[in-house]
Amino acid sequence: MKKKFSFAAVCLLALMALIAVSCHKEDDYTPVTNDTTVANDTVPDTPEPTPSILGKWKLDSAIQNVSGNEIDITNFYGYEFFLTFLEDGTLITSDGINDVEMQWTLDGDQLGFIQVPGAAPVMYLVEVLETERLVIVNGAGSDYVTTMTLHRVE
Repeated sequence: MKKKFSFAAVCLLALMALIAVSCHKEDDYTPVTNDTTVANDTVPDTPEPTPSILGKWKLDSAIQNVSGNEIDITNFYGYEFFLTFLEDGTLITSDGINDVEMQWTLDGDQLGFIQVPGAAPVMYLVEVLETERLVIVNGAGSDYVTTMTLHRVE
């Protein structure tokens, strides 16, 4: 019986030593990354400035979708077509030869071109408004949808 008790005591000590060793906490490992976008908790997030539509934009392309068929109509507007949005609500369209002045409004993503005072505006959806890129869509939900892509020039 004494042998059994001694054997049990040795096993218990070995088990306790094993438990003690396995409870040792390993050092925290932080992987090294080259990600420069890691947030710094001490610096509050600053919102990105909202790009402005004000300024001069040059047409890159005008694509019209007619019942599922895409047609490039850029040459209809001309390759020197510009839209200039002024702070006072004036819009100047130019084809490189003629300038036409009208008014513009922007409410959220709804851009209106008022061609004749008192007339209903021609409405565009502002699909993309970035610092250097503007994409506007006219006729969404109809059989004739025109998408104009422009870039800022000044």
